Amino acid sequence: MIQELWTPKGANYSGVAPLGRNAETGGSIVRHKFMLRAKDRFGREHKTRVEILADEDTSQNQIEEMMGNAAESFMEEVRTKYTKRPPTQDERKQIAQALEAFRVSATKRRGRTNSVRYYQKV
Repeated sequence: MIQELWTPKGANYSGVAPLGRNAETGGSIVRHKFMLRAKDRFGREHKTRVEILADEDTSQNQIEEMMGNAAESFMEEVRTKYTKRPPTQDERKQIAQALEAFRVSATKRRGRTNSVRYYQKV
């Protein structure tokens, strides 16, 4: 029987739920649910859910090791994937204006029927 599981920093243990029976051994399979949270270097929080399947033969140490490996790979993903700074409010406004200008000019180009394409000067 599994006692209280160790969880790494930023992990919330949601509990265990029975999943079914193993077709080969006939033993029961349970699902351990975790929620991982991490902040990137810009302060934005990222979340992911982790589910670890274990049967009766899986020890508590093995489950904790799988949880540690999942948390480590998630932290590494957050460190490497989110290296670009999110846009500021002023940059978002500029992006929205550029997209709106492009949308308007694209609508004008589609409305022309004489095969002449009109592009905005840069």
